[in-house]
Amino acid sequence: MQNAHVSGSGTTPALLSAPFATSQVILTKQEHIQLKQQANLWHAMWKAACGREKKVLAKNASLIAQHKAEMAGLNTQVADLKSELAHMKHLLFGRKSEKTSSSSKKSGNTTRPPSNRKRGHQPGVPGSGRHLHNNLPVVHESVDLPVDKQCCTVCHRPFKSFFNDDSCDVIEVEVKAHVRRYHRRHYQKTCQCPETPNITTPPPPPRLINKGKLGISVWVELLLNKYAYGIPINRQLESYKTQGLELSQATISFGLEAITPFFEPVAEATREFVASSDQWHADETRWISWAHETTGSHKHWLWVFLCDQAVYFSIADTRAAVVPESIIGDGAGTLVCDRYSAYKKLANDAVSINLAFCWAHVRRDFIDAQRGDPELEKWSATWVNRIGRLYHLNSQRLEVLDEPEQLATQQLRLEHQVEQMAIQRVQELNRPKLRVRAKKVLESLQNHWEGLTRFVTDPGIPMDNNAAEQALRTGVVGRKNYYGSGSVWSADIAAFLFSVFMTLKLWDINPKIWLGAYLEACAINGRKPPNDLTPYLPWLMSEERLCEMRNHDPPKV
Repeated sequence: MQNAHVSGSGTTPALLSAPFATSQVILTKQEHIQLKQQANLWHAMWKAACGREKKVLAKNASLIAQHKAEMAGLNTQVADLKSELAHMKHLLFGRKSEKTSSSSKKSGNTTRPPSNRKRGHQPGVPGSGRHLHNNLPVVHESVDLPVDKQCCTVCHRPFKSFFNDDSCDVIEVEVKAHVRRYHRRHYQKTCQCPETPNITTPPPPPRLINKGKLGISVWVELLLNKYAYGIPINRQLESYKTQGLELSQATISFGLEAITPFFEPVAEATREFVASSDQWHADETRWISWAHETTGSHKHWLWVFLCDQAVYFSIADTRAAVVPESIIGDGAGTLVCDRYSAYKKLANDAVSINLAFCWAHVRRDFIDAQRGDPELEKWSATWVNRIGRLYHLNSQRLEVLDEPEQLATQQLRLEHQVEQMAIQRVQELNRPKLRVRAKKVLESLQNHWEGLTRFVTDPGIPMDNNAAEQALRTGVVGRKNYYGSGSVWSADIAAFLFSVFMTLKLWDINPKIWLGAYLEACAINGRKPPNDLTPYLPWLMSEERLCEMRNHDPPKV
């Protein structure tokens, strides 16, 4: 091949007119080899760079996917923490009522239509009228005109009285501390019989505490105010000071410790009666015992067990299943309770006990699930309305228990509602993007479904455990006012009297009348409990005794 020489000044017109693509470049063999080596080198470097780029892109894609998964998990965790924080704020600062708020009503999260009904008495509805208080004694007082007003202001002639008096009633309450002084007369014998003492004196009145100056009425007021109304002892003593009576706190404490054993037989009889039932309500709440003789934590628990005619309380230093096992024992029946594990263990150990769980707790779960999560508000309101309809259908069924035809219809409606709720629960659990809090509530609903629907086949089983929770209110008020118990005997007398007063409330017995009669019987029996408890156990009392304790007239024969 001929070498082509190209120069700037010596270029021929023919070469200048040739196309660029057809122009020939003459290289040496050495130059060609070097160019091929460089091309191969750069091509290899380019392929290596492409390979590294693919690896980096794949790694970046993996990191992005991992980051998205971590972000999704963190967002879920943040949402759960926000929901939990909202729930904690609600427990600390929020409304205690579980009624639907006005904001949720405005947002349409309830099916109940808004009402313009005002609070209080409604126009056109007959009232109950004034209470006449005919059971109260009447103290008559005469009211007359002043002396200077008993004559005419013009002629000063005196007025003439006639018998048509005008009477008006004013209810008064007068509480006054006083000393009852007993004068015992001495008698001297007038005979010579050696068996007869020279001087005979009537025995002193029975005292509840040996050499104690406080009468039974004082102890009745102290016990009733503290353990029935939640008023601490120190507040009562301050109130007595306004009446001129100053009592020492130590005197009251020693006296309460002395009379604590008086109530133990009544409480034990109540426990045996409750254990003999075939249906119970049970619940527990925290209690504080400041006793120095106890070992371990000061944290105790106030347990309540009740049947339809009696209530039994127990204060224990454990929340384990040993407490319900020791109280119910070998009983057989249905225990209405919450979903606490101690009751489940009791049912596992005692095959004769069936658990019926509380729908009020389930409703509370759905309400709590939507706190802090606006996306769950509508879902929560829908389930709350379903539970409300379940209550309504069960109430309609209970109203027609004595009418077989209507009972069958209401029973079918109730069973249909239960089936629809079960289907809805399964469908929502199968949703792939179900929120965590909603999933937990629905899983709990599924796990406890058998105990929750036990009332469907047995109308005698209630849907909730509200009876036990309401029975604990007196203890909760006392826990807030006097901070639990300061000793072992103080916890004992609290549990004894909670049992007594709540049982008396079930029987509509006046606790003041019962407590006065029982303490007087203890004083007469030598400061010991009565040998026969029949007159003081409501389920063993006669109708006349019940009327006496209720402060009612005896039934006419």
